[in-house]
Amino acid sequence: MKIRNIVPLILVFLVATTIFFSRYNISQWFKDDSTPINIPLVPKIETLKPFTLTAFSETHRYEEITVNESICSERFEHCILRVYRFDDISIADCEFVNSRIHIVECSNITFKTNIVRDYYIAEDPALLVSEVSDLHFSGNMIMNNSVGIVVSGGRDLVFSYNLFEANDQHNAIMGLNTQNCTIHNNLFRYNFPHALMIMNREENPEVYLDIYSNIFDRNIEDAINFEDYRGSTHETYVHDNIINGTGQAGLNIEYNSWGANIVVEGNHIYGNGLLALSILDQDGKPTSIFPSHKHQPEPYSEGWKHGIKLEDCSNVTIKSNYIYDNKGNGVDLVNAREITLENNTITSNINGISLRKYYASSFIRTYSPLLPNDAGYSELYSTVNIVVDNIENDYYVEEGSTLRAP
Repeated sequence: MKIRNIVPLILVFLVATTIFFSRYNISQWFKDDSTPINIPLVPKIETLKPFTLTAFSETHRYEEITVNESICSERFEHCILRVYRFDDISIADCEFVNSRIHIVECSNITFKTNIVRDYYIAEDPALLVSEVSDLHFSGNMIMNNSVGIVVSGGRDLVFSYNLFEANDQHNAIMGLNTQNCTIHNNLFRYNFPHALMIMNREENPEVYLDIYSNIFDRNIEDAINFEDYRGSTHETYVHDNIINGTGQAGLNIEYNSWGANIVVEGNHIYGNGLLALSILDQDGKPTSIFPSHKHQPEPYSEGWKHGIKLEDCSNVTIKSNYIYDNKGNGVDLVNAREITLENNTITSNINGISLRKYYASSFIRTYSPLLPNDAGYSELYSTVNIVVDNIENDYYVEEGSTLRAP
């Protein structure tokens, strides 16, 4: 073949290669040895140290109490406390044992340095907070309850410097469909299935949260689970947290969370998916990593093990996070769209980033089934990320899904 006949073929090859690399950003799929992998030390976050309360001015047993003034240094055993339509109330330095507290339609409530423990009635929270404004919840230990706290509605709530441990029938805190809720410097550990379960099923445009500087340590399934979280016009911000040691995903956004409007930034998300058959005993109970609880009726099951899982959701930005050493994928997208990844370091996972279509089983799931019109493939815009040294692939893109880059 003459050289002049080869030249057009070479030109066609070069043009096709340029288009292919431009469209799929394949240059990101290979390690750039000139770019160092820099994962800084996990930051130290100040959290509450466990404490005991011993000096009580009064002890109540098997009472139903309506609270209409501040209380301090009292002990409650098998009691029900109700704060209903009273404002400017402080509850401090009290211990609640197998007791429940309802705070409903109040404002300017301070709940601090209390112990709330051992309330185990299925699906019943130890503390119900409903339509409350200006709640200051600080320095408390919420331990060994069926459900720690249910938060319904309200605005301007602050949860800070609390310990949430082994609330293991249905989450440490759930609900959180609030206007301006701040959650910072808390320690969440051994809660089942989630530390935070956050919902906005009514699509309230005023719902948003700021979740920062918390430690999520060995929660049993997902540490933070946004479920049916959709329709807010405000940005929810999850930043500068430590999320490690879960059995399933560090952060999960799922169940028709369309228009979630969530930014995930500056977190250390690592070592998730620790629950494995090798640490279960003959009865399926964990022998290490996850302390078992006498009330937990079912063995903990293996899950997806990802750092971040995005399924049936849209409008999520993930930037400047360190996502590494997870037993599943670093960032796993299933039918997730309008997703942006920027300036993350993603390494030593199974796949660094995975893009796939919807699951057929989502159409018939019990809660919030996927509508056929919402079923599709994943779409991701990826820029300035370091995605290297993952075990199977740095990028896995199922046919039909779209990976875009500048």
